[in-house]
Amino acid sequence: MVRPLREDVSVIPIISVGDSLAPQDTVSDAFVFAPEPDGLGIRKTASGLAEIYVAHEISWHGGFNGARVSRLAIDLRNFGAVAGDYLVDGSEGYDRFGAASLVGPEDGFLAPTFLVDEESIDGIYRGIVVAVDARDGTVKNLPWLGHFSHEATVIVPVSSGKIVAILTEDSYPGESQLYMYVADNDSDFLSGRGRLYVFRADPLEGRPNTRLASLASKGRPLTGRFVPLFPQEEGGRINVNELPARLEAQAQGMGCLNFARLEDVTPVKDQPNAFYFVDTGADDFYDPVTGRPVTGAGRLYYVRLDPFNPTHVEELSVALDGDESDDLYRPDNLATDERYVWIQEDPGGRGIHTARILRYDSNTRRVEPMAECAEWDAKGNYLPRGIGGEWESTGIVDASDLFGPDTWLIAVQAHNLWLPQFRNRKGGGQLLLLRGPGYSSAKAGEAKPKPKKGAAEKKEAKGRSGG
Repeated sequence: MVRPLREDVSVIPIISVGDSLAPQDTVSDAFVFAPEPDGLGIRKTASGLAEIYVAHEISWHGGFNGARVSRLAIDLRNFGAVAGDYLVDGSEGYDRFGAASLVGPEDGFLAPTFLVDEESIDGIYRGIVVAVDARDGTVKNLPWLGHFSHEATVIVPVSSGKIVAILTEDSYPGESQLYMYVADNDSDFLSGRGRLYVFRADPLEGRPNTRLASLASKGRPLTGRFVPLFPQEEGGRINVNELPARLEAQAQGMGCLNFARLEDVTPVKDQPNAFYFVDTGADDFYDPVTGRPVTGAGRLYYVRLDPFNPTHVEELSVALDGDESDDLYRPDNLATDERYVWIQEDPGGRGIHTARILRYDSNTRRVEPMAECAEWDAKGNYLPRGIGGEWESTGIVDASDLFGPDTWLIAVQAHNLWLPQFRNRKGGGQLLLLRGPGYSSAKAGEAKPKPKKGAAEKKEAKGRSGG
């Protein structure tokens, strides 16, 4: 379902929607991989095995229960899926799980925890973040992270040692904000003993006083701060259905900066206090103060936090702007390594743009297409290269520690494929490994023959070995 666009890029399918596997135990029915795979996490478990965690963007209203979280056991030798089960099976009533992140000791969490985001506020929980213990499958709701259309919840390493989560709201243009939650440790984060904040930009001298993200542009960064919000009440006299609107009103009252439609977040690799996030853009969304589009094709933003106080933003800058000649269209998901930002596009409909996987070089500021979704027509025939846009790749995660350098775990959502085994609903998809140029160059280096030693070198080596 993914087509490489360079000779030094390759893909390896792992499992497709509808495939059956043995259950993780001896009493359950056979596992069938569910539709709409989205957010991903991966970790090594037993010898020779890894577990992949998958959030499924299934609607609670779609006649197929609700959103799910699946767990797959993967053989590290041949990349085959050998068993599977559901940690969240859809009966809980969650609505459309989107992006997700697996956190652990390197993020300040004692236990491996899969943080999953409910994109919709139309379900019974009205937009919530869910923590799934990857060891035993225990599920816990985190309402203190706010009720809104959650796209991503990502832990960003900071110098202060606190747990800092950046949260993005995938809502209507002008009602999409950047949030932060700060807690002293993982226990406080998972128990609600922290504080929720929303980003407010500082006014710019000589610039229009707008509260839309068009205030920023390439070469003109912003500063600002995350301002605290009052805790949202649940139960009692407050109807849970009112909570998203109450939070939106509170954020607007605090002077928040509003975006078109925020999507994913990723920390900057090996650089604390910094992260990237994307705005996927929206057509015909103009700033009434400046008269400019906020962003139509989408943007990649870079943020640097104050190392002594993470709620203070020293820089919020536009790294890429699809409206300003950068090769970027509707960015959705992100991941980073030491040099590159990997970007997955979601055009949202078939047209002139395929859903590509891009690589942005943070040193040279260049963007290079690495791969694209290889879509099918109604008869199951592949569309030509460069044609598509109805499918999307998503959930990109760095899997280099398990599968070799520059290897990424990705998912594909094939929105127009009918699934007879799932009550004839739409929503095909696949999990794959994508190997970037760094994998090929590393393997090429390993394959080079070692230079032969001369007689003097052999004698010296023999002496060093004590022979």
